[in-house]
Amino acid sequence: MVFEWIMGNFFPMMVMGLFAVFWLSFGLLQVPTLQLGSPYATSADPTGLASPEYNAVVALYLIVWGFALFTFFIFTCKINVVFAAIFLLVSTAAWVLSGAYWKVSTGDFDAATKLQKAGGALLFVVAALGWYMCFIIMAGEMRITLKLPVGDLSHFWPKTDVALAAAEQRERTD
Repeated sequence: MVFEWIMGNFFPMMVMGLFAVFWLSFGLLQVPTLQLGSPYATSADPTGLASPEYNAVVALYLIVWGFALFTFFIFTCKINVVFAAIFLLVSTAAWVLSGAYWKVSTGDFDAATKLQKAGGALLFVVAALGWYMCFIIMAGEMRITLKLPVGDLSHFWPKTDVALAAAEQRERTD
């Protein structure tokens, strides 16, 4: 992420930062030694992690992250289908997992289990698409001529780089 920032690649830097913060923060919610559920602890649930309140808070957390991820989906619609699919599916997965936490908070554990499996399946597809895109990017960096499809969407948008290139050229000559 830092090297993308240094190179001036703002969007990839933001994507890497977004995913890093999301997965690190979501992972921290699962660390038992942090005792994040302790304010909700009762004698029946000494950890507080099974309390309706704690699970509702995690559900709200995932809803907010779903909207942040969906914002990136909107911007990837200008790049290619693979990136757009990654962000659309990860947004959907965040919302589905939010539903699972809501169901836990209401005590509907059967529905929560189904939603967790659906969210996990969506994240598996996201991971597979991520590896596919990573493979294509690494092949390009190594100058391996592979013609694997990514579904270029840039031709649906007006070209804006011409004016920027001309402005940069004028700055260099001044």
